[in-house]
Amino acid sequence: MRGRQLFYYVKPFLLAYSLVLRILPACFAKWLLVRVRYVRGTVGLGIRYGLVHRLAKACGDNVAVHEAAYLLSIGNMCFGNHVTVHPLSYLDAVGGISVGNDVSIAHNVSIISFEHDYSDLNVPINSTPLLLRKVTLEDNVWIGAGVRILGGVTIGTGSVVGAGAVVTKDIPPMSIAVGVPAHVVKSRKP
Repeated sequence: MRGRQLFYYVKPFLLAYSLVLRILPACFAKWLLVRVRYVRGTVGLGIRYGLVHRLAKACGDNVAVHEAAYLLSIGNMCFGNHVTVHPLSYLDAVGGISVGNDVSIAHNVSIISFEHDYSDLNVPINSTPLLLRKVTLEDNVWIGAGVRILGGVTIGTGSVVGAGAVVTKDIPPMSIAVGVPAHVVKSRKP
C-alpha cells in the first residue's frame, strides 16, 4: 500500500489523535515532538503527523516528517497536502515557512527563514538582531539532497532544486536550478 493510500486509510485515527493532542498545552506537544524525533517507520510518521497537525499554523493531509528532522518555530510553518520532509532536514521558521502541495524535501536540507543584521559595526556580531525573511515553496516542488535555502526566497511551482545547491534568490516557476549560488539551468516548460 502506497503512503497516500495508507494515510487516507488511517486518517480518522490520526485526526482523533490530533484532537486529543489539542487538550495538551502546546509546550508539552513541542516537547513530545522532540522526544519522538527518532521513532522510525509508519508509527513514527503517524505520531509526528499528529503533533505537526497540532502545532503548525496549517497542516494538510499526508504530511510525512521522517525521523531526525528538526522543525523549529513550528507555529510559523504552513504545510499543504502530500508533503515529505526527509531525515536530517532542518527547518527554522522564525520568519515563516510556507510549503505548498506535493512538495518533496530530500534529506539533509536546511531552510532558514531569517538572517542577521550585521550592518551596525558597533554591535557585536553575535548580538545583532534578526531580520525575518519568509521562505515559500510553492506547489509541486522538489528540493534535492543537501540543499540550503536562505531567508526571503520563493521557489516557484513545478521547480526542481538540484542536490547541494544554495538558494539565495527566487527561483521562477517550472525551473531547474543548481549550483552555489543556485541559478536556473533549464526550464521544465514544454
